[in-house]
Amino acid sequence: MTATDAPGEAPLAERRPGRPRDVRADAAIRQAAIEVLADKGPGGFTVDEVAARAGCGKATIYRRWPSRANLLLDTAHSMGLEPDLVDTGSVRGDLALLMMQLATKLHETAAGRIMPGVMAEAAVNPEMREVLSGFVRDRRKRPREVVQRAVVSGQLPPDTDVELVLDLVGAVPFYRELVSGQSMDECYAHQVVDVILAAACHQASDAPQT
Repeated sequence: MTATDAPGEAPLAERRPGRPRDVRADAAIRQAAIEVLADKGPGGFTVDEVAARAGCGKATIYRRWPSRANLLLDTAHSMGLEPDLVDTGSVRGDLALLMMQLATKLHETAAGRIMPGVMAEAAVNPEMREVLSGFVRDRRKRPREVVQRAVVSGQLPPDTDVELVLDLVGAVPFYRELVSGQSMDECYAHQVVDVILAAACHQASDAPQT
């Protein structure tokens, strides 16, 4: 026991945030944030509303999340759209499966239901634009690994524009589910992937030879 500790108490160095009381507060705040986001959308998502539902003060929230944007992004992360690991043995199968996963999650999860509101606010709100950019960046990690694995295995040309492939794979489910209102099926997903792969190979064949 140090000189600054009262008898019977744990040393000050051991009394850090994250003890059981703090864990319960974290859970209450996260649950309240999910409810606010689901009920009011990103435009109505405020720290005041989250604090009221969680039964805590705003200072408690700001000690854990430094800004509304941080809390919103963390909440969105907890609501879904995280791609699953895929390895069908072929890049064609992998990309089609990734597209179907995204389309299904956009259609069926809470995160998918709030995405139109997130995108609309991101168009006019720089803070929300940064939230959305971070959300998308995080969800491209596993798909990027799939495309890079295909390059290493020789299924895609070595000079494949990985980010362009990811743009196309992600854009089609977003457009179909959130803009046109048309659902996707496996046949359509494979048709899109075939176009992407053909373009990637064509781009490689047209590249200047050194």
